[in-house]
Amino acid sequence: MKIKWDAALTVTLVGCALITTSLVIRREFIGPRPESVTHESVLIRDWKSYIGQGVTLGPSKASVQLIEFADFECPFCGEFYKTLKGIEAKYPNQVGVTYMHFPIQGHRFAIPAARVAECAADQGRFEAMYDQLFEGHEQFGLKPWDDYATAAGVPDMAAFDACIKKTDPIAQVEKGKALGAKLDVQGTPTIIINGWKLGHPPTAEELDQMVQRVLTGKSPVDGKS
Repeated sequence: MKIKWDAALTVTLVGCALITTSLVIRREFIGPRPESVTHESVLIRDWKSYIGQGVTLGPSKASVQLIEFADFECPFCGEFYKTLKGIEAKYPNQVGVTYMHFPIQGHRFAIPAARVAECAADQGRFEAMYDQLFEGHEQFGLKPWDDYATAAGVPDMAAFDACIKKTDPIAQVEKGKALGAKLDVQGTPTIIINGWKLGHPPTAEELDQMVQRVLTGKSPVDGKS
């Protein structure tokens, strides 16, 4: 009986250890799920002053202006990327995006990927690299950065390789982290649309409704003025 009890206890302890380990890994890899941080949308009154602080994607004078704090390794950011690309395709001249780097602590490739994006930006290929990184984020660590650069059309590979080997702080990353701290960004992706910092990343349907509201002169957040 004692042997059976010891064996059962061992199995139970091993199971608990595995569950605990998986939870730690999940927390470190994914970071806090944005939905768990807050459900309230908050108006940032001086939001227009932040548009030029990140990387501009799409028309800078568009009626709908979205500021995105994201991390290339974040799986939730990868899902929102798909949502955003669909909206940009539907409203090619009405939606502008400001991308802010906000790497999550514990994401091994977040800062290296941000450096890769900025090294591509040095050669005018940020947006193409942004697409490549989000579409191929599951291959980080398995696929060489040069492959991403080639796919993104980076023209000078020698300069790119020299750039990604640097270890100094990345100016755009530091700017994103500082602004994120100021605006109480607690998870990724955090989305600000025409001044409203949303409590959770919107679904495709929700984002479409917000865009339509702005285009008809209303607040993107229903019930808010």
